[in-house]
Amino acid sequence: MLMKTLLTSFVFLFLLVACDPIPKPPQADLIITPSSGTIKTIFDLDASLTVDPDGLQQLLESRWDFDGDGTYDTEFAKGLITAVRYKSTGQYHPVVEVRDAQGLTSTATATIDVNDISTFTDSRNGKKYPMVRFGKLWWMAQNLDYGKLIGPEQSQTNNGIAEKYRYPGDDPDSLFGGLYQWGEAMGYSHTEGVQGICPAGWRLPTESDWKNLMSFFVDPLQPRPSPYWISGCKYVPDQWVQHNNYYASGAIFKLLKSTGGTGFDAIMVGYRNPDGNFGDQDYYFPGKTASFWTSSTDGIYAIRNRFYVTEDNQGEVFSFADNKQFAFSIRCVKNAQ
Repeated sequence: MLMKTLLTSFVFLFLLVACDPIPKPPQADLIITPSSGTIKTIFDLDASLTVDPDGLQQLLESRWDFDGDGTYDTEFAKGLITAVRYKSTGQYHPVVEVRDAQGLTSTATATIDVNDISTFTDSRNGKKYPMVRFGKLWWMAQNLDYGKLIGPEQSQTNNGIAEKYRYPGDDPDSLFGGLYQWGEAMGYSHTEGVQGICPAGWRLPTESDWKNLMSFFVDPLQPRPSPYWISGCKYVPDQWVQHNNYYASGAIFKLLKSTGGTGFDAIMVGYRNPDGNFGDQDYYFPGKTASFWTSSTDGIYAIRNRFYVTEDNQGEVFSFADNKQFAFSIRCVKNAQ
């Protein structure tokens, strides 16, 4: 009888243990976008691909050691995504520690290279420009500002003198740059990828260059849920969306505008209409706008890329053909060595 009781107790204990499996710690994962940048770059630290084997993903908490120095800079809090900007150059190894509902933890780390801001000087007028590298190209990180200033009532002409318009307004840091009609921007050439009005060694970007810039931020090896959050902004999927006469990307403009953290720093400077009047509103959507010429054409029109941003921080980047008599901003490119 005693043996039967002990056996029954053993079976009960076995079933109890089997029905109450030992909790497993989370499996932390960390993706950093971008993996390198400058002291202006906002680096997005994303641990949202962390797995909780116990199936309680929504209860995970995280804390962050941004410098990788062994001291955590935040306390545990709900959420697995954050952002950081570093004040000094160097290599950093941020660490995320993820904690599950049972108090079990795991960590993940990655490497960030922080470089100084790269610049170059236009030998024609001594103006210094920041530049930022995306893939195989350097892009000017500020609008081109070269040429003789003329009034908006005049047309730019093929007279051997580089000419520019200046959008009226407060511009203490000279960030607006010049506005150029397509012919002036191209140096009155019709060759795609020509130097045009750009400094020596630089050229006017093609439509393909702009598309490659957009695709630089779409990494198939770094899957994200859709939509997702970066630096406190909600992003739509990074996909080209075809409208009636242009393509647009709703997420990428947030990365390329002046507060986007990539260093491209597009500002909504506006444009000059063919009739000589200036405008700063997008005529498809309500919001401030900026446009950049490419050296590519579509029939009698030229391809440009237009940014717009609304007061509630929504917007897109357009790519479509337009009248060459508009005057838009210029960002030159050159091949990275």
